[in-house]
Formats: sequence, C-alpha cells, structure tokens
Amino acid sequence: MTVTMTNYYFIRSLKILAISLLTVIAINIISSFFYKRFDFTEEKRYTLTNSTDKLLKNLHDNISVEVYLEGNDLPAGIKILRNETRELLQEFRAHSRGRVTFHFFDINSIKDQKKREEFETELVKKGLRPTNLEVKSQNGYAEKLVFPGAIIKANGKELSIQILENQFSVGAQGSLNNSINFLEYKLANSIQKITRTHPAKIAFLQGHGELGLEQLQGFLEALSYQNFVLDKIELNQEKLLNNNIDVLIIAKPKVALNDYEKFLIDQYVMSGGKTLWLLDNIICDLDSFKLAPSIFAVPRDLNVDDLLFRYGVRIQHDLVLDLYCNQIPIIETVGGNPQPKLFPWVFYPISINEKNHPIVKNLDPVAFKFCSSLDTLNNPGVKKTILLSSSTYSRLQQTPYQIYLEGAKQKPDPYLFNQKNIPLAVLLEGNFTSLYKNQFTSDLHKLLSMQNAQFQPKSNFNKMIVIGDGDLASNDVDANGVPMALGYDKYSRQMFANKDFLLNCVEYLVDDNNLIEARNREVKMRLLDKAKLLDQKGIWQVINLGLPLVLIFIFGVIYNRRRKAKYAK
Repeated sequence: MTVTMTNYYFIRSLKILAISLLTVIAINIISSFFYKRFDFTEEKRYTLTNSTDKLLKNLHDNISVEVYLEGNDLPAGIKILRNETRELLQEFRAHSRGRVTFHFFDINSIKDQKKREEFETELVKKGLRPTNLEVKSQNGYAEKLVFPGAIIKANGKELSIQILENQFSVGAQGSLNNSINFLEYKLANSIQKITRTHPAKIAFLQGHGELGLEQLQGFLEALSYQNFVLDKIELNQEKLLNNNIDVLIIAKPKVALNDYEKFLIDQYVMSGGKTLWLLDNIICDLDSFKLAPSIFAVPRDLNVDDLLFRYGVRIQHDLVLDLYCNQIPIIETVGGNPQPKLFPWVFYPISINEKNHPIVKNLDPVAFKFCSSLDTLNNPGVKKTILLSSSTYSRLQQTPYQIYLEGAKQKPDPYLFNQKNIPLAVLLEGNFTSLYKNQFTSDLHKLLSMQNAQFQPKSNFNKMIVIGDGDLASNDVDANGVPMALGYDKYSRQMFANKDFLLNCVEYLVDDNNLIEARNREVKMRLLDKAKLLDQKGIWQVINLGLPLVLIFIFGVIYNRRRKAKYAK
C-alpha cells in the first residue's frame, strides 16, 4: 500500500512538472510574437511618447550608442542619471526590436594616461563637453573629469549627445531633474537625425551685411555637431526656391532687402520653407562708445515690416530696457589708477524663461543686446506663442534716443520700469497668407519662372520664429580676436543659454514628427527627507531588522502547529 501511494505521488509530481514546463515554454513562444510592458508609475516615466515609439518601430538601420556615464567612484547624482539612461536605452532596444544597442564605457579604464588624454581630446572634438566633479576618495575629496554624454553611431556617421544639463539658474538638483526629463527627446531626436537620408539643410542669408563667419562661429559649430548641412545664399546669385533649404536664417541684416528679394522670401515661406528671423530694428552698437561718450539709437529700415505684419507680428522701432540686465565695464579712476568696473546696463536685458513651450522649457537665462519689442497681431489662422520676454521690471524707449555711457553709473529709477513681460521672441504657426496675393505682377512672374516655381498665394501649415535682436546669435571675441563660446559674456564671465535656445528653435522648425513633445516630459525625483531620516533613524532600523524576524517566528509557529495537527491523525 505504501509503495503504491509513493508511485502515485511520484507520477503526480512528474505530471505537474511536465505541465509546468510545457506552460512556461508555451508562454515564451507566445510572448515572442507579442510585446507588452506595464508602467505603473504616476508620471509614466517608463512609457515612451507616441512619436518616439513610432520612430523606433520604423527603424531600418542599426543604431549603436556608446555612453560615457560609467565608473566606480561617480557621485550619487551621476549614478542616478546613469541608471536612468540605461533603463531608457533598454526601452529603446525593446521598442526597436533590437535595432538600438548600447554600451557603457568607463574612460578611466584606459590606464595609459597619454592614450586616455588623446581619447578625451577626441571626444571634445566630437562635441562632448567635460565636467569637473567632486568625488570622494580615500584621502578626502578630489576632482574628477567626466564626460556625461554619449556618441550615437549609424551607417558610418556619428552624433554626440550631452546628457547632463549644466544649468546655473536651477542648481545641481534642478540640472539633474532636467537631464532626466530631456533624455528621451535628446536620444530620439539624434536617432532621427542620424538616420535621415537627407540631413536638414540650414542656409544663412548673405548680401545685406549679415553676421559673418567669425561672429556666427559658435552657432555654426553647434549646428554642425548636430548633423545639419550648412550653406549660405545670396538671393541675387543663387536659387532660394526648389533648392531643398529646410530653414532660412536671416541673422542681423544691416541693409534693406529689395522688393524682389522680399518676394522670394515670401514665396519660400508659402512653399513650406521655415524661417528664423534675427533682426536689429535699431542702429546701436556698444563699440560706438570708443569714438564718442554718447551715441544715437536710430531706427533701421530693413523693408520687411509689411511682410512680417502680414504673417502676424510687428517688430517695433524701440529699445527694451530692463532692470534685470547684463553688465558692461567702464573705466574708473581709483587712487589715481584707471581701472575697469562693471555696471548694470539696462540696454542689455536678460530674459528668464517662465514659459512651458518645448523650445524654452527649463532653459537658462538668455542674453540680449539693444533689442526691440515684438507685437503680435490678430491674424486668423496663425497661432502666436511668446517664447522669451522681459522681466517684470522693464520699459520701452522710443527712438531716436541719445544714450550716454556714463548713464550706466547712475542708479535707474525703479518706478520708471513699470512694464512687464515685453515680448522679445515669438513663434508663429499656421497658414500664412502671401503679401503679394493681390500684388502679383508680370515682373514677379518672370522672377518665379527663373526659379522654376509657381506662385503660391497661401501656405500649408508652416512655422517661423521672429526675434527682436540679431546679436543673439553672435559670439564675443577675446582680446586676440579669437571667437568665444556662443552665450558666454566676457565681462561677467557668465554663460547664457543663447546657443541652446537657437538650437532648440532650429530643431523645432525642422521637427515634422513632433518628437519635441518628449521635451515636455516631467519625471519627478522622489528624494528622501534627510532631516526626517535622521530623526526617525532608530525606528526604521528596528523595523528593518526586527520585523523580518517576527514574521519568520510567526510563520514557524503556524507551520509547526499545522504539521503536528496533520500527523496526529
């Protein structure tokens, strides 16, 4: 009887084991045809946006991502960013069906110092910025150079991504939060750019005294690092229409456009071309103080007022003065020795972004120089979004106006600065109507024929950005004439977000797949309350150590009682 029961339980166990194995195998086979992950986090931090998901599912190229956020002695914040990056890349790999692969590389694993320095120099050339971090060592704290970025590779091309956001306006914790928030957008956007058959072409208008190569070097380098094709165009010599130009940048022209050039730009917009206008509507330059103690700020006629008015915006012939401003040096004699001293210069406003649009979300302050205000018009069919504006303590100064350099030494009257949020940069989106809808002449028809184009009275959905300051895209030069980083102020030695803002503008204009929606993500960092943790340290230690022992004891008592009751029969 005992042997029979033993055989019965043995055969039953084999059946259960076989059924379990077959069930596991069947589940694995079925799951290989279906894919689904469940995200139970409040902000859906592990759920990709629809545009990113679509991009990854339609990938036809293999993407390799090499991340340099690795090492044994990284600070806690960098480790959090590394882990978030790894988890996101795992999602990218899963959604792309293995097309996206990644590798985390520790630069300090290169033991040869010379080879490590050569490798780091190569990363800098590719556009990655190093960051000095304070790390804990056996002898206390030491500085360590890290490259918190990644290189994306596909089809023999490479593209760099700066993963860590260094934003002085939000502090270390804010920079970490923003780095995590923007991570999906940066990766998806870079993958889209590196896999495009024809990279986006950016053309700079020339022939009207626009900013030159030396002044635009920082902007040009930033665009080049992001895989954009760069070009320049003179409207009287080259074709603007049907020339595959994705974005036309008009950076601080000093000479008025003629009517034919204005017509070509209008038809470029009507044909779907994106435009970035950086216009100085006032003739005013700080260098003019080298020749005289005062200068006159006078209006500049660029012959585009009626064109922009038709699109839905007007650049005023005024100057925006702001108490929240940059500084300039003025020579002062102290003890018989002339020395430069920095004074606030209300003609150099600093825009602190408080908007939630993807272009400017969580952006550091942007520095302006002698900028003009913008006025949005009631133009049906065109949406206007103010991207940057003045502070709550600003005012407008009409021109002509005489500016004295010594005026910077005088404390401005705050009661005069009673205007706020004066628009400085505006995004226009919608269906634009041509200025020449009722003015199309035979001469304009001939001009279009030379460009192999047909007249377009209205555009399909299109985008443009208008900024009331041309110097926003201009980088300073040092005493030796060497261009400095775009956004770096050589007097205050502060880095502003001019480059990031302009790059975001271009990215938004060429983004037809709405990938920039990922830039609106908000991932909450749920950090421990250190004060509360210290106060309740003993309680939690008792719970963590004592509770498991109590549960084991209760389980043991219940198990022994059931065992005795079972075999007592």
